[in-house]
Amino acid sequence: YNNQLRNGGSNTSSYLSLNNVTALREHHVVLDGSLYGIGSGQQDSELYKAMYERDFAGHRFAGGMLDTWNLQSLGPMTAISAGKIYGLSWGNQASSTIFDSSQSATPVIAFLPAAGEVHLTRDGRLLSVQNFTMGNHEVDTRGLPYGIYDVEVEVIVNGRVISKRTQRVNKLFSRGRGVGAPLAWQIWGGSFHMDRWSENGKKTRPAKESWLAGASTSGSLSTFSWAATGYGYDNQAVGETRLTLPLGGAINVNLQNMLASDSSWSNIASISATLPGGFSSLWVNQEKTRIGNQLRRSDADNRAIGGTLNLNSLWSKLGTFSISYNDDRRYNSHYYTADYYQSVYSGTFGSLGLRAGIQRYNNGDSSANTGKYIALDLSLPLGNWFSAGMTHQNGYTMANLSARKQFDEGTIRTVGANLSRAISGDTGDDKTLSGGAYAQFDARYASGTLNVNSAADGYINTNLTANGSVGWQGKNIAASGRTDGNAGVIFDTGLENDGQISAKINGRIFPLNGKRNYLPLSPYGRYEVELQNSKNSLDSYDIVSGRKSHLTLYPGNVAVIEPEVKQMVTVSGRIRAEDGTLLANARINNHIGRTRTDENGEFVMDVDKKYPTIDFRYSGNKTCEVALELNQARGAVWVGDVVCSGLSSWAAVTQTGEENES
Repeated sequence: YNNQLRNGGSNTSSYLSLNNVTALREHHVVLDGSLYGIGSGQQDSELYKAMYERDFAGHRFAGGMLDTWNLQSLGPMTAISAGKIYGLSWGNQASSTIFDSSQSATPVIAFLPAAGEVHLTRDGRLLSVQNFTMGNHEVDTRGLPYGIYDVEVEVIVNGRVISKRTQRVNKLFSRGRGVGAPLAWQIWGGSFHMDRWSENGKKTRPAKESWLAGASTSGSLSTFSWAATGYGYDNQAVGETRLTLPLGGAINVNLQNMLASDSSWSNIASISATLPGGFSSLWVNQEKTRIGNQLRRSDADNRAIGGTLNLNSLWSKLGTFSISYNDDRRYNSHYYTADYYQSVYSGTFGSLGLRAGIQRYNNGDSSANTGKYIALDLSLPLGNWFSAGMTHQNGYTMANLSARKQFDEGTIRTVGANLSRAISGDTGDDKTLSGGAYAQFDARYASGTLNVNSAADGYINTNLTANGSVGWQGKNIAASGRTDGNAGVIFDTGLENDGQISAKINGRIFPLNGKRNYLPLSPYGRYEVELQNSKNSLDSYDIVSGRKSHLTLYPGNVAVIEPEVKQMVTVSGRIRAEDGTLLANARINNHIGRTRTDENGEFVMDVDKKYPTIDFRYSGNKTCEVALELNQARGAVWVGDVVCSGLSSWAAVTQTGEENES
């Protein structure tokens, strides 16, 4: 992340997250950590997890160090303060590291008057940077830690923070055990290093060492599911429960409660409903927390409500209306958002849509801030998209233009550009003209987004987000731009240059390019792997061995598949002796097969590209040979007239009346 200021100064910061899993069969060791502020004067590092785990035959054992941000339990554990736990756990919850990457129950919605960024920060640590065009946007919270906590939401346009607020993230911890699943249990305990804690600078407690012990259990009865946790630390006892009850398939109720021995208590309720006919949906969340004099947690009193009204069910020209309201009484802040979308045209030439919205928020004692937008979005065939609109915030109006192009193949998958200009009102110190461009890439070794924004006065803001994974087993190592899981397969195909085949894994097709590829996969899974020719390649391959494999992968497992692959070229031409006479009706052969020429000496045969030779045997043990130039050949090639070196004349062979065969 780089800011180039108009006075010539600049500042750079980077964030690097590393997750390493080393395994021997079902035994694995996980190391997870991050480096913050790389390149800045506030560089920091944090190790979140250093843990041994064995999840096998229906039971799971884990031991080591775990940050409370990554705490794993069958039941809710919201009353544990920030710190690190050194301990052990044992239970019958197998495959327990498979998480549902769900969004926050209360959505985080940000308004941008022009194309820019939204930063999410927790306890001073940057959790997410996401780029958006103008308007209201829901921030993707799937990658955030589970739990109930506050995050700072910063909206940055042209390198300037135009709004900042605190919002509650509510990711109710749930491991999706199916209906009728057996009772699950877990016991755990160890030493607990509690970090220094401060509440808005008013209440502060020093770092402290304590013990921690507890038990969790979960189960289900018909469609009703539940979980409970009891634990103790720092001379406090805490009990928590979570209840989930679907009602009639249209309503879902979640209740989460906490009670502690220092008189702390918490109640969180979440209800979502869908009306029949797809007409509308509604959600309501409320949290109320009161903390005693021991737990290192803050009071909370917030509520949120939102919904979507699909007027298209009544008449296709009416569109869709969405609204949400969030009230945080602890911080004395509240905001509401409203968005409307209508499809104006949809046909052969593309589609045209109208969207408009508003966001208004009060943050503490500051005056209300209102942002409004309206835009027309035009989508054309072949991945083209254009948008033109206007926004109003902070007393002035801006005109916005955006364009985007998507590609189905290649390294660059999306490119886009935007331009914004203030057209009325007092802009103050804000830039009147700004623009930017971005590209989303999906390369062999990394995938991500590059975004650049600039203003007319020379300001430049650049951010790069990249993800990838590396698989290593013995002498085999390979990288990938995918991050699908912490297990995987290395394919050592030996293909030269840009050769390509495909791997069909449980019905899905993945391209394999070049000599070696790594494909990350989810752990605790069984996979059927089949190698085959690629539909997108001109090359033809004969997969002699290793075509099919069956694998079972645990975390950290990296399987290696080393097939024997021959690149085939279908060669056609006309073969002659050294004196130019044609080898008519001659039996010729190569490394993998044989064929017979016709009366004109012409032939068609498959040739292994590694052994580009054709030979003809005559007079007992005599041989002539044709050396083919196939370095640039792909698929099928006509080689024209070729000479079989070692045979002076075809006439001498035919005059002897020999049976010509290899």
